[in-house]
Amino acid sequence: MEHFANETWTDFVRGVSVANTAHDVEAHLADGCSQCETTLRFWRSVLAFAEHERFYAPPAGLVQQVKLGFSRTSNVQTDVWAMGALVFDSWESATPVGVRGATMAARQVVYEGEGLTVDLRFDRMGTSNTICAAGQVLDKEATPSALGNTAVVLWTEEGQLLATTEANEFGEFQLEFPIRDRLRLSIAMAGRRTLRISLGSLR
Repeated sequence: MEHFANETWTDFVRGVSVANTAHDVEAHLADGCSQCETTLRFWRSVLAFAEHERFYAPPAGLVQQVKLGFSRTSNVQTDVWAMGALVFDSWESATPVGVRGATMAARQVVYEGEGLTVDLRFDRMGTSNTICAAGQVLDKEATPSALGNTAVVLWTEEGQLLATTEANEFGEFQLEFPIRDRLRLSIAMAGRRTLRISLGSLR
């Protein structure tokens, strides 16, 4: 007896066969064809594997973060860059370092370079070792759309990528990261050299 083609089996196990074809397959299986029973089990296992494959995919948010990290790496790690200059630090007139950690929860700094002003505020999240950094990139010459394409990347001194994001149309951005010393922030905007900022100690 002639058996069925693979296309017929795939339609049958997915329940999309036309009525006459599905009836023929069922009748043939009812006759006790061992070869077709084996084929049926095989295609059912393939279908089960395909249905569960979506559970093996990583979360969409994680995929986006990794893609953004790789896409920005080539932009910020370039020989064309400029170092930002610190023009304001709220800790300059703060209490001594030994007392600072117990009495101060926030720090505000302002850097300038490449015609940009970068305003940053660092807040320690409760008693944890995590810092939330809220910032804004300001440029009198830039249009909102240009600010919206600004990439913000946080690095360690050794070049390890810690966090990355993009500024919104107002140049605003936010990052969260574990407390570490000697971190560097890169601000990459189209048409300008990448602005690098040395954050120093955040403890």
